Order: sequence, then C-alpha cells, then structure tokens
Amino acid sequence: MTLNDNMPTPLNKQFISESLRNAGFEVEVHVLKTVESTNSWLLEGQFSSPVLLCAAEHQTVGRGRRGKTWHSPDSGVTFSLRFNRREPVNRFSGLSLLVGAVLCDSLRTFGVGDAMVKWPNDILVEGAKLAGILVESRSSGQETVLVIGMGVNYKRGAEARMIDQASTDLNALCSSHGLPDRSELISDIGTRLIPILADVPNALIELASHWQNYDALADVPIVAKMAGEIVRGRASGIDKNGNIQIETTGGMRCLNAADISVRPFC
Repeated sequence: MTLNDNMPTPLNKQFISESLRNAGFEVEVHVLKTVESTNSWLLEGQFSSPVLLCAAEHQTVGRGRRGKTWHSPDSGVTFSLRFNRREPVNRFSGLSLLVGAVLCDSLRTFGVGDAMVKWPNDILVEGAKLAGILVESRSSGQETVLVIGMGVNYKRGAEARMIDQASTDLNALCSSHGLPDRSELISDIGTRLIPILADVPNALIELASHWQNYDALADVPIVAKMAGEIVRGRASGIDKNGNIQIETTGGMRCLNAADISVRPFC
C-alpha cells in the first residue's frame, strides 16, 4: 500500500492486529490518537497479555536515549512493543542493536536501501538520522517487563527545525515510489522483531558475525564519551555481547555504554 496525499491514512488497528496474527503472533494492539509516550503508556499500564503493541498518531512527550526529546509530528510512525518475560533483565543486553537491524531490514524492504545502525540505537541514511530506538525495562527477580519504543521520521514539518543533528524522513527518501503505509510498516517491523525475543543472547552473537551489513560507523574515527573518560579511536564492529569495539593507540576497547560522536583524529 502506498499513498501520495498530504495526510497519510490513519493508523489501522485491525490491519496491524490481523497482519501479526497471520504471521502467527497473538498481540494485543492499541492505537491511540494522542499520548505522552507510547513507552510510558505501556510501562505504567496493567496488562495481562504477554505481548502488546501501542501506536500513536501523536506523542506529546516523546523520549529518546539519555533523557533526550524525540520530536514527533502528527501522523508519524511512533510505536512501542511490550513483552512480559520470565527471564532476568540481563538476558536482553544489546537488544537495541537487534532492533536496529530489524528496522534496517524492514526499511530496506520499503525502498530505503541505505539504512544503517549507528551504535547503539539510531538509524541513519547517509549520515542523517531517520529513526531512533528506546529500550526500557522493569524487573523483579526472574520477571521482566520489556518495552521497545521506535520512532521513524515519516513526514516532518516544523519540528524538523528542533532536531539538533542532521536528519531525514521517509517522505524525502521514498519520493520516487511513494510513502509506505504506516500500518503496513509497523506490522512488518513487529513481525520481524517478535521472534528475536525468544533468544536474545544467541541472536546477538549471530548479528555480531555480520554486523558490517548494518554498521554506520564501520572503520570510522570516533569519540566515545563516558562518565569521567573520553575514548578516541576507530570503530571496529561489535563483540558477541553487543559492546562497541574501538581500536585505540593503546589497544582494543569494548564499551557497553557511551555517547558516540564522529570526529577526525586529533
């Protein structure tokens, strides 16, 4: 399905539910007109279903990694998946990379062939941000509530001026063959992502073996900023746990949490 009108077709709860069911997944689907944050709505709500999806036409308080704001216009692609799992939270380390690879695979299917992952949670096209990922969790012993939020720039307006980095959207990238239908895109991403949750550690090991297919930072000089430390070097893929590998003058460093910026060597 494609559309070329100024306003996209409203999100279709029935289409998303049936698409996921036809793929073999029973998912409780919610489509909201307005919400502060789809991640917060799923985290704070009381639900009995093991898998839920919440999509919103508009987010008023969208959030990104490290408390950053996600600027989302009306009629964007903003949704979250919630999973109730009987596993400890450490089983899901590195999940944002798996989600990023799924997003790239889906976007490539819809014509965005240059979609790549900037470790750990951004999707870039030729250096410009197209999508972001926010993974949040709550756990108690072996019980984990996992929420994966995704926002894809679809057809931006004035909010594009509020983004503090180079960015792009599907409207610009898909101009030659038409924008994808939002409900179809959300359904495709969900269908690809749900099976991966069955065994995140092994899925991450497999991803590490072909990370070069998704790596926006491959062999790029970078600066990694952490609490009390700055690491400079050249990006060198990821390890089996999803840590970024940085080749420095003092040897290889593996980092599991850092703000990464691309900089020339000094």
